[in-house]
Amino acid sequence: MDYIDNTQIKMRPLYQGLMGCSVVATVLGVVAAVLLAVAGYQIRVTDPAQTDLLQKQKEQLQAKPSDQALAEKIRDLDARVRRNELRRQQFIHTGTIYLAGSIVIAAVCFIAARSMLNPAPVVPTGDSCPAEQIQRARQTRLAVTATLALLGAVGLYAALTTQPKQTALPSQPQPQSAAESQPTATVDWAEAVAQQWPSFRGPWGDGVCRMPDIPAVWNEKENKAIVWKSEVPLPGFSSPIVWDDRVYLTGATETEQKLFCYDAKDGKLLWTGQIQPDGTAGREAPHIMEDTGFAANTPATNGSYVCAIFATGDIGCFDRDGKVQWQKALGVPESAYGYATSLAVFENKVIVQFDQGSEEGLSEILAFHIADGTIIWRTKRPTHNTWTSPTIVKTDKGYQILTSGSPWVIGYDPATGQELWKASCLGSDIAPTQILAAGLVVALQPYDKLYAYRLDNAGGDVTESAKAWEGPGDMPDIASPVSNGELVWTLTVSGGLSCFDLADGKEVYTQSLDLECHASPALVGDKLYILGQNGQMIIAQAGRTYEELGRRAIDEECYASPAFAPGRMFLRSTKSLYCIGKVD
Repeated sequence: MDYIDNTQIKMRPLYQGLMGCSVVATVLGVVAAVLLAVAGYQIRVTDPAQTDLLQKQKEQLQAKPSDQALAEKIRDLDARVRRNELRRQQFIHTGTIYLAGSIVIAAVCFIAARSMLNPAPVVPTGDSCPAEQIQRARQTRLAVTATLALLGAVGLYAALTTQPKQTALPSQPQPQSAAESQPTATVDWAEAVAQQWPSFRGPWGDGVCRMPDIPAVWNEKENKAIVWKSEVPLPGFSSPIVWDDRVYLTGATETEQKLFCYDAKDGKLLWTGQIQPDGTAGREAPHIMEDTGFAANTPATNGSYVCAIFATGDIGCFDRDGKVQWQKALGVPESAYGYATSLAVFENKVIVQFDQGSEEGLSEILAFHIADGTIIWRTKRPTHNTWTSPTIVKTDKGYQILTSGSPWVIGYDPATGQELWKASCLGSDIAPTQILAAGLVVALQPYDKLYAYRLDNAGGDVTESAKAWEGPGDMPDIASPVSNGELVWTLTVSGGLSCFDLADGKEVYTQSLDLECHASPALVGDKLYILGQNGQMIIAQAGRTYEELGRRAIDEECYASPAFAPGRMFLRSTKSLYCIGKVD
């Protein structure tokens, strides 16, 4: 049998292409490995140094709360630290995939090329290849190698710089008149939600529990006042909501998005609602920070229906028995850390604050008919990406929707979506949600100031005309404030509890709690409930001096804010849902 010389086989374009592909994949794999090593060094060395610097600057601001230049430095450094963390997470995710793919491609191409060679000794079959054939083979090898190198470089660049794509919200029919969008309910909304916890931080979004017999003593180790504890199947930082005998919360991963319904009496999981991720061709999953996750958005209910939205921009609605009513894809929001805004419900409307991007024109606020998902109204917002939530409030002039978003605090008419007023006072990276207290809209700028605006008849830009006061302080970047109508409290992640006089914004006291806190504080009667990340809750007197009344604990980490029902409190940990109250 004749054998072809291996030298001749190596001249073939297929062999040359396979070997060239193997070499290019190997080189790109090495480049990816080096870049991943650099990113790892930055995560271990550079980022902690930046975080330490940020913490030192925050401590300096506590000593000099009126130092506006330092507050601006803190905002800029904090935004830079967060963005760097997000970029490195994205880089490591895509870079690791690319490195693994390069290794596989290099190995497969090399093995395929080597398999073309004859294992037996070479048997000459004639004259050597002419010079013209050799030259042509060299040119082919060079062309294939250059092409693969170019494609590999473009692929690496694309993999490491890909951003989530926007998908448009399908157009929906608009109501013919304002009358058509009016609710059919005959009971005033304030009366309907008096003993409910239908959305993030309660019916008015202020964290104030107005229900009786809320427990103040419990201990999981001793099984004291733990009515029940149930597993939560999927991760999430969303808070629970409650309506009568139903408790709802969400959980999600990159591939699953679910709404869970529990029996408030015994903790039994009654049903699970699946909201399918949008399958639009070319849509990419959002890149979000681990601290945000895919289910940081708290759902909302009006008792008959419950709605949930996720970091992907996918929203869905179910009835109280778990039957799906409608689902929509609003498009993957352009958000630096991951979309985390919670929903609000007012009568027959579910309110979606969809802030995104770094330029005007992308953000909007929408009202869907909760029963069928038709759009009642939608209004463009002059804001950038933020992580605050809309709140429904009752004023002397009727109901309003309050929102915060860089740089505006804005009030809307819930019936029509018309902008009623706005005040410019906020910077970037706003997460704490505004509250209404004693007729004042209270909003804050992280690390910098607390603002209060009067709700009066003025419309348009009321930045100066409606301002009641502004006060400096070490403001939180996650937790929302709470007020009893005379005082207002703020809580930082590092456990800095500050109290301000609601009349003039002057600081009353600042107390270090030695507790890491991500959940927003709640006010129960004349007591503050402050939940720590380690599952420990401080109960303190809501007065002009700090007085700690006790510390209670569960044995799991907590990031979500508590929810309440008469005689009950519900806590969502990283693994479980707890019901705390008097055990029958």
